Amino acid sequence: MGIETVNSDQVQPSVAPQKVPIERRHLWVVPFSMAAAMATAANVIFYFILTGWIGEPLLMLEQFPPPIITPMGVDEVILFSLIFSLGAGLVYAFLCAVTKRPDRTFIIVAAVVLLASFALPLMMPTPPVAMSAKYSLVIMHIIGAVVVVGMLVGLGRKRA
Repeated sequence: MGIETVNSDQVQPSVAPQKVPIERRHLWVVPFSMAAAMATAANVIFYFILTGWIGEPLLMLEQFPPPIITPMGVDEVILFSLIFSLGAGLVYAFLCAVTKRPDRTFIIVAAVVLLASFALPLMMPTPPVAMSAKYSLVIMHIIGAVVVVGMLVGLGRKRA
C-alpha cells in the first residue's frame, strides 16, 4: 500500500462557478451608459452637420448675469449632453426605486422637462442670434431627449 499521487491537471472542481446576481436597482446603469453615449454622439454628429451646413457657429448664452452670447463649441455639446443624460438617468433610477410604473412616470417627467428646456434657446435675443440657430438648439434638445428616454425606457424593460 503506497501513497498515490494525483496530478493537479486531473482534479475537477466539485462546484461550478455561480453567477452573482445583480440587484434590480442597479440594472439601470447599463441602459443609462448606452443612452448617454448615444445621445452625446447623436448631438455631436448633428452639431458637425449643422455647423458645416450653415457655415457659422451656433451661439449660446455663456454666463448669467450678464448674459454673454458666445459661439458654441463641440466641447459644450458633449458636456451638456452628458450632464442632462446623467440627470435623466438619476431621475429614472429614482423612479424605478419608488414607483410601480417608472416608465410611464419617466416619460411624463421627461416631456415636461423637454418643453421647459426650450425656454433658454428661444429666449435669446434675436438680432445677434438667428432663429435658425435657436431652432437648431431646440432640435438638439429633442435629439438628446428622444435618445435618452427611448433607450432608458426601451432597455429598462429588459431589466426585469
